[in-house]
Amino acid sequence: MTDPLQHALHTAATSGSFLRNLAVFCGTALLFVQVAGFTALAVRHRNRLDWRLAARILVSGVVALVVTQVLVRVVIDPRPYMVEHYTPLAHVSADNGFPSDHTLVAALLTGWAAWRFRRAWMAFAAGVLLIALGRLGIGAHHTLDVLGSVLIALVSLGAAHLWPYPTAWANRPILPGLRPTPHSSTRK
Repeated sequence: MTDPLQHALHTAATSGSFLRNLAVFCGTALLFVQVAGFTALAVRHRNRLDWRLAARILVSGVVALVVTQVLVRVVIDPRPYMVEHYTPLAHVSADNGFPSDHTLVAALLTGWAAWRFRRAWMAFAAGVLLIALGRLGIGAHHTLDVLGSVLIALVSLGAAHLWPYPTAWANRPILPGLRPTPHSSTRK
């Protein structure tokens, strides 16, 4: 075994039903919880969504997609269950394991949350860790795959943060009709 962390997590996940179910949840479903959480934050705080944030999300997503498409042709890393000849604990693709799409999206969500919802980003970061560990535990990825995904997200988020956006975008609301008015927050 060339990946001791992945092997240890997979061994733990196959040792009992609780750890198996936890690994499957973290490796498959937790990402959807994070997407729902980010969506709920965006809806709840829609008055804080401006065009610069939208542009940053778009730029970081495009950069992540381009970097991923380049690296997927350079880094060939078969999935652990294929290399070790076992059945994964959840449905897993049979393609190249690098990078982990689940971990990449979770890491991007964390960066997006950090840009606008500063109190929530730590929960998203914990989610990235749990998703990465879950992906290792179910046999979907090696450690290289999940760490590579986090690195791709960091590069993409950094590029989007440094991109020179028009200054007018910073406070220009995406949904101007939904901005709270001074009267809407008064109590009776």
